[in-house]
Amino acid sequence: MRPLAVDRVKITILVDNYYDVLLPSTKYVKRVTPGQTKKPLMAGHGFSLFVEVWKGERYANILVDSSHSYIPLLNNLEALGIDPDSIETAFLTHGHFDHFGGFAGLAEKRTKPLTVYVHPDAFYPKLVVTPAGKRGPWNFDKKANEEKGITFVEERLSTIINDFFLASGEIERTTEFEKPWPAAKVIKDGKEVQDLFIDEQALGVIVEGKGLVVMAGCSHPGIVNITRHMANITQERVLCVVGGFHLSILSEDDVEKTINGLAEFEPELVVPCHCTGFYPTCRMCVRLGERFAVNCVGSAIEFSKE
Repeated sequence: MRPLAVDRVKITILVDNYYDVLLPSTKYVKRVTPGQTKKPLMAGHGFSLFVEVWKGERYANILVDSSHSYIPLLNNLEALGIDPDSIETAFLTHGHFDHFGGFAGLAEKRTKPLTVYVHPDAFYPKLVVTPAGKRGPWNFDKKANEEKGITFVEERLSTIINDFFLASGEIERTTEFEKPWPAAKVIKDGKEVQDLFIDEQALGVIVEGKGLVVMAGCSHPGIVNITRHMANITQERVLCVVGGFHLSILSEDDVEKTINGLAEFEPELVVPCHCTGFYPTCRMCVRLGERFAVNCVGSAIEFSKE
């Protein structure tokens, strides 16, 4: 399954855990400098991307995830000059609060309905069992969000959204080292069971003549699994991988296997975000060198066919 290839893609980091006004721009990543935005940007433990594509005279965009809260999401949309009503459609990677938390507030800010593509299992309550006790459950309340003006499109299989965006569908697990997170639970039929993150999906865009851009939320099924799955669907070389990789919970050996697995795709750029973890991010920087970029709120990642 292949979406239409685009002439240009721009991925704006709306919300993430990190913000640094002194980071320099690079070939593919443009940074926000002091005084450039209408108001200060906000970071927080959430994730959201605004993805824009161009093909000839055609333009399309999609919001990927909505952060943990509408507060940083709406703040950063305003700071970056993005009208909430200009968002054409949206996509939820998985049913954790730090990815769905801003949808209701965003819908209230809009003057027209919002369509969100989602896996149906994202609506099950989820929680995490930690040494300090349970955290959650977090429930993405379908009915409450529909009452705010959101229409959900529920898909389990890979789907093309608005011609240009590829939703992965359920991720095929092929690596031996990317295992379910033991602490993650989901409530089904009133029982807490291991969360296998069947609901987690990724989004892809193909840049004409350049390859596939893979965008992940938290990569609970494994970022190597996700990238391989997307490459297999599209039969495209991997150009860029951006998103949360959730590596801080893994052993050093599995972190190395993940980094090596990503390197084997030979992408031009890898941008770890959100839940990747500080030390795994540092190791990725050392391993990938110029093919690595630090993520930062407000940054824009751009590729074009030129």
